[in-house]
Amino acid sequence: MLLFAFGAIDVSILSEGKVIPRNTPWVLTLTFSLSPSSDTVSYVRIDLGDSATFSNYTTDGVFDYASVSTSSNSITLSSFTFAPGGNGRITFRDLRITAPEGLKNLSITLAGPTDTLTLGVGVVVIREDTTVPLRFFHNVLAERPVLVNENVRVRGVITAVFGNKAYMQDTFRDTVSGLVLYGSLGVNPGELIVAEGTFSPYRGLEEISYPNILYREFVGVPEPVVVDGLNRARERYSGVLIRVDSVRFDTTLITVPVGQNVPIIDRYNNSGNLYLDRYGNVESFPPPDTIFDLVGVVDEDSGSAGNIYRIVPREPSDLIFYNSVMLLGQSPYFSLKGKASTWKFALSSFSPVAKFRVCANGLSEDEMGRAKLGSRSPTNVLTFGDTVCAEFWNPAFTSDTLTLTLAPHSEDSLVLLLFSALDTADIYRRSVFSPRLYFTTPISEVQAYGDDYSSNLLGQTVLVGGVVLADASAFSTSNTSTYIYDGTGGVNLYSSQFLGLKEGMLVVALGTVTEYNGLTEVLFSSVKVLGTDTLPRPMKLERGVALNEDLEGNLVQLDTVVVTSPPSYAGIGKSFTVYNGTVPVTVYVYPNTGIDLSNIEVGKYISVRGIVGQYDNTPPYTSGYQLLPRKSLDIMAAPGTGYTADELQVSVSKNVFVAGKETARIEVKGPKGTYSLRIYDGMGRVVKTLVEGGGAGIYEWDGTNRAGRRVPPGIYALVVVVNTLESGSQKVVRPIVVVAK
Repeated sequence: MLLFAFGAIDVSILSEGKVIPRNTPWVLTLTFSLSPSSDTVSYVRIDLGDSATFSNYTTDGVFDYASVSTSSNSITLSSFTFAPGGNGRITFRDLRITAPEGLKNLSITLAGPTDTLTLGVGVVVIREDTTVPLRFFHNVLAERPVLVNENVRVRGVITAVFGNKAYMQDTFRDTVSGLVLYGSLGVNPGELIVAEGTFSPYRGLEEISYPNILYREFVGVPEPVVVDGLNRARERYSGVLIRVDSVRFDTTLITVPVGQNVPIIDRYNNSGNLYLDRYGNVESFPPPDTIFDLVGVVDEDSGSAGNIYRIVPREPSDLIFYNSVMLLGQSPYFSLKGKASTWKFALSSFSPVAKFRVCANGLSEDEMGRAKLGSRSPTNVLTFGDTVCAEFWNPAFTSDTLTLTLAPHSEDSLVLLLFSALDTADIYRRSVFSPRLYFTTPISEVQAYGDDYSSNLLGQTVLVGGVVLADASAFSTSNTSTYIYDGTGGVNLYSSQFLGLKEGMLVVALGTVTEYNGLTEVLFSSVKVLGTDTLPRPMKLERGVALNEDLEGNLVQLDTVVVTSPPSYAGIGKSFTVYNGTVPVTVYVYPNTGIDLSNIEVGKYISVRGIVGQYDNTPPYTSGYQLLPRKSLDIMAAPGTGYTADELQVSVSKNVFVAGKETARIEVKGPKGTYSLRIYDGMGRVVKTLVEGGGAGIYEWDGTNRAGRRVPPGIYALVVVVNTLESGSQKVVRPIVVVAK
């Protein structure tokens, strides 16, 4: 609201719709209020400027009785009485402004018997796509006051997430700029986001509060912007991911704490602050006594002490030290409890390391004694209380691999501390990089059940890890429900808060094992994204095998199955039935998957893959198994028009192959009917039935028998039979040769 009190006219003007997309039809409403002490107004003129036009208007309040004259970009009201304490409103419809993006002032003149007042009312011209350039939100620009408390739409890439604060950066059309999206949003670094919410700055930081996410797409985190000096890491770069080289700590600092502004100085003696967010991945560490390069997002914390700008690193790798060892990566990210494991850590140093020490509380002297730095064994194994260290003298490496071979462990995690010195006479300096080793409960143990089909670990707290099998948003955007797989099995991860976990993310989650309508879940209290990984190949379900408890949480594929019931509403989604041979399978499709079911008709053959879920609210929870497709590619037409022919046709694209290593691809075309595909050995015995009662389409044989074992090398016969009502049966035989390696 704008207040004006010049001379005898005391007026306030409230603008609605003052954030206007460039060259786009819009509606702008101006509400005028005279104070009780104001002079009477009998004349109002609004000039929109040369870059603006409008096609029509409406008036309310005292302006209903005015005489009105208009041009394409102005309106004049006269012959009315606007008394003190009164209100009037003018609404411009089909308003178009072709001016460049930015602040534009409308000229408004009010006149009464004794006074005339001319003033400007600001509107902000934004992009045609209705998103506001992020640079407009900063307090060094004139647009910012107009935008405060306005509902706005923004676009940018997420560069960092700390708790409820997600940092967004615009790298597309503007000078690099950023802001914060605040709320439990479930967004992840690297996602291109379009969001809508209220611009409400907090302690100097530009924030959009509790926005709605309108669009999301993964594009990757941009490279940090190199800023030459801490004095430049101010308002212009607020919210932006930057890099400042050659900074140092105060030498009197004993440790770099979490949750406090820590003074730092650059090479020009400009001062700034480093801040370790408690939701970040950088733990407290002793500061080095030399310079380092710093990467992080620019944050603000302004109060009575003034504007405080600080740089917040995301990961240990955002602090690049020149006198200590850095961690470039590790494999694996987690290991299973109760199993021996081998860990490898890629190390790097700017200068040759003269001595190196790795320590841990939780490893034995024997385990540390088996440590390897490249091919080198430890020079010494030292024990300090509960901490055991492996020490290497004169390794002289700038890059090398640390290998640890561990016995089975039962704890959830342990931390390695890395120390190094560039000279054998120097004291050790601890690296900020402290790799954490996670030991997770095998999902197969979480899924193991007793007589009532409930998990044997029901009610227990577990740490589980695995690759995410489906975007969480495919199943819900109000809570988190997705599945992870760790090589031993799959399980549902659930939280009442939505987190945007993505397919392919490698995560560890701490939570309680629960059962929901027969579905085993880990109700997690925390989850950490460790990296990315490839998804497992779907388990191909043999003909005649039904979904069951042993398959729950796993990614499963059904090839060439016939639809026996049309899609119908069930809960929030739709379900339909296919027959896997003679066994019915329920396919349940959530609406958020975007899967088009318009072509799913009874009698059609499809191939479908998905995660095995369960919904059974009746003990002992032995039914209600469902196949849950995740995306459009999970349901594909199999035979239909593409595999129909008058005569049975069979082709094998790889009929000479190594069993267990390769597969024979079998394409079957023919009339409508029921098909069987069997593999026979040289004695005429059935080795494996690929399909019984299915349809034409694409099949594969991996060279295994009914027990899943590889068949011996030799010549085998593929026998395909189709039975039809019109023409009886047809049969085709094709040879397939299995060879040795």
